[in-house]
Amino acid sequence: MTGEYVVRPPVAEDAPAIAATHVRVWREAYAGVMPQDYLDGMDVEKSVAKWRLIIADESAAATRKRSDPVVKVTRIAEHIATGDVIGFATFAPARDEDPPTPGELWAINILAAHHGSGVADQLMAATVGDRPAYLWVVEQNLRAQAFYRRHGFGVDGGTSVHEVTPTREIRMVRRSGSGAQ
Repeated sequence: MTGEYVVRPPVAEDAPAIAATHVRVWREAYAGVMPQDYLDGMDVEKSVAKWRLIIADESAAATRKRSDPVVKVTRIAEHIATGDVIGFATFAPARDEDPPTPGELWAINILAAHHGSGVADQLMAATVGDRPAYLWVVEQNLRAQAFYRRHGFGVDGGTSVHEVTPTREIRMVRRSGSGAQ
């Protein structure tokens, strides 16, 4: 079913669709896990502004010479038949002070209707590839954890709390190679 999607870099005109997908994915994935008032308060318009900045920053960075071992890369997944943005992923330099790897998978989000289609695998390949990486995943998100394990990630004992809600997160790390099956 992966032939149903195109994975590509986002452009400025994609910001509203990415923002709407972002909010919808979180409401689908974290209902009953994160506080409902937080999910209900997610604002698509605020998210549009953030996505416009992300896209502009990434576009500008692509034109500069960089010596960083990891360069920020965002890709979106578009359903070919409908033209809808159904997911996205971002891999970038680690945000933590003492990261286990230089690169961090900041996000990979897919609308629930497209789970199991292979599109998340496409996004993982287009952003992280087979590089070492780490990520933070909501402790209760067992589906995501299984996906990451399939791509060679393992829980390393690191824990955190989501910066805005009291939701616990665990760290998963892949030190080398994809291990994808």
